[in-house]
Amino acid sequence: MATFYANEASYPAPVELRNRHRRALTSFLEQRPDADLFQLCWLESHGVEPHQRGQFRFLGFFDSEQQLDAVALDLSGRLVMVESSLEARNAAFGSYFRRQGTLFQHIVSRRPCARAFWQTYAANASDDGPQIRARLIQDQQLYRLKPEDLSAGTQRSGLRRAQVQDLEAIFLASARMHREETLEDPLQRDPEGFRRHVRYRIENARTFAWFDERRLLFKADLSTRGSYGAQISGVYTDPLFRNQGIATRAMRDLCALLFAEGVPRITLYVNQSNLPACRVYQRVGFAYREPYQTIFIAD
Repeated sequence: MATFYANEASYPAPVELRNRHRRALTSFLEQRPDADLFQLCWLESHGVEPHQRGQFRFLGFFDSEQQLDAVALDLSGRLVMVESSLEARNAAFGSYFRRQGTLFQHIVSRRPCARAFWQTYAANASDDGPQIRARLIQDQQLYRLKPEDLSAGTQRSGLRRAQVQDLEAIFLASARMHREETLEDPLQRDPEGFRRHVRYRIENARTFAWFDERRLLFKADLSTRGSYGAQISGVYTDPLFRNQGIATRAMRDLCALLFAEGVPRITLYVNQSNLPACRVYQRVGFAYREPYQTIFIAD
């Protein structure tokens, strides 16, 4: 593996993309519609330039023929997603954001992209700026499902779109899921901010739940949705109801609903170590696509 250094003078600064770059940006992201589904849907919903500066920005590198060959989506300096088949480009993004002093909370990308970015972003070759450390690095697997691959099921679940009156149960389940997946308790870090986030998804019809009377058995969210597809996240089954087929039935029904509404593909990424979840997704019909990675930055 190549080694990169954050202070290498050879690293150029990326270009902040503008509306005139939309066609090139779309074409670039369409080369990997499964891995870059979130970015494609974000572009579709929000455009290239934000209405208010600081909300987000697309950055890119162009080759000698002025073709876009690397893209980063920076969401308010909190989360970054990088994409390039060129390792040095991903490293250049890491070097750039370190020089800018941007302190992200998360890095989410295809694993080769995230690793190259992290090498330069977290490098301590210079005394300039704060030390950047990872609190947790999760190796993950990206899965995709298309309508023709959805498995048949005989037992329906009780899955439905969540409603605001479900907020408390879904809030607590989401917090438990967050602790399991990230080893961080959102109820200690920022409970009200986390509650607003959960409520926002419910109010925007992006959370689905299965209740047995008043007990929540299963929940899942949509992290994004657009004409290119939908991405499922926040999948959680009550521990008392695991290994009973609950998640398989609910996921199958959720995917069937999304396909019936016209979604052409569904993606998700799951922790590589979570073998029970991987088996659920495979039973539903999801196919492994490529390695992914999420890096959680320490405060």
